[in-house]
Amino acid sequence: MSDCCMCRNLISAHPSEVWNRPVLESEHFVVLPSLGSLVPGWVLVIPKQHYLCVGALPQSLFPEFQSVKEETVELITSQFGKSCIFEHGPSSAGSKVGCSVDHAHLHVVPFSADLARLTASFMPDGASWQPADVQTCIKAFDAGQNYLYFEQPAGTGFISVHPAFGSQIFRKAIALQLGKPHEFDWRQYPNHSAIQTTVQALAPRNYGEVQIGVSNGL
Repeated sequence: MSDCCMCRNLISAHPSEVWNRPVLESEHFVVLPSLGSLVPGWVLVIPKQHYLCVGALPQSLFPEFQSVKEETVELITSQFGKSCIFEHGPSSAGSKVGCSVDHAHLHVVPFSADLARLTASFMPDGASWQPADVQTCIKAFDAGQNYLYFEQPAGTGFISVHPAFGSQIFRKAIALQLGKPHEFDWRQYPNHSAIQTTVQALAPRNYGEVQIGVSNGL
């Protein structure tokens, strides 16, 4: 989509910004350092084609998506420590839960504090966490529901659906735990130094030099 910032960045063969250069890549997905990283090692798993959220991905892409996700978690954990996974899943473009980036992006973050507990003060009344997996995200999206999804530890998932989630709930919770509650907004605090640390740690794998096996039909 021409109006999608991620689509525009992914089109560029040689992006100048280091956060738009893949650290891992498969046929249909890239893994990019996250602008606004609150900690080094924060990356995003992003489909190359435009989909609103993980719940909007076609079933045909899920085996590859799962492989990329697992490869990313293994990489980030090996370099930065125990990691969690989360997504803000909007049911429609332009909603607060999408944080104004209407292109699917799954966060993989080296962070071990309890996300369910930390997000509690930012959740709307009536929202609760239920055991889930990424297939549950599809059901929520198909039902027209906004959702939040996280895995902690990786592979153990939880979902919450609600019509009135605020913006950047996971980022607010993580920023608060890290003692910098006002730095949750990735636009105001891009944290280039954390991104640079991520890139340097993953340098042997940078810029598409390592291709995940699924891109070769394995």
